[in-house]
Amino acid sequence: MAHGTTIIIRDRSDKEKSIKDAIFAFTGGKKAILIKGEGTEIATAVEVAEILKSRMYPRLEIGSISLGSRPYINNRHQTYQNRRNKVNKNKIDIISKIEITLQTKSFT
Repeated sequence: MAHGTTIIIRDRSDKEKSIKDAIFAFTGGKKAILIKGEGTEIATAVEVAEILKSRMYPRLEIGSISLGSRPYINNRHQTYQNRRNKVNKNKIDIISKIEITLQTKSFT
């Protein structure tokens, strides 16, 4: 299913803005939204989805939840570590991510 709107949560303070964006999207006629969160903001993404589903729009349902991870690159930290000592080049840091699709219930 094509997502109408994608909401990316980057910080805890994005919670209210994300909820407002979702309300505007559903009010504007979108049938589905995609909420993304990474690292420590996974909890915020889940909280936003639950607030929308439970309090704002009881006719919403969770279409899908996708969990995964990706390589984490922090060049400043890498440069600092390389100066201090030789770092194992094979070590790759990863960051967890979540994608939650909320969609309106289809009555068929």
